[in-house]
Amino acid sequence: MELPPLKFAMNDHVQFRVAETIFTGVIEDTELSCSSQQNYHSYNIFVKERECSFLHVPEFDVLRKY
Repeated sequence: MELPPLKFAMNDHVQFRVAETIFTGVIEDTELSCSSQQNYHSYNIFVKERECSFLHVPEFDVLRKY
């Protein structure tokens, strides 16, 4: 299955969702993730306020770029 181009790039400042919480961070890395039903782009995003990275954030959970 071929995927469309990435919507976001490394070093982009983005807003994203994890469960019911919205975070703002910087994309550190881009990836191709796989589940049993689909392939999708995902990102590792660093959140300065939490001093941690969120790994494998699906592209559909990245809400917008700043």
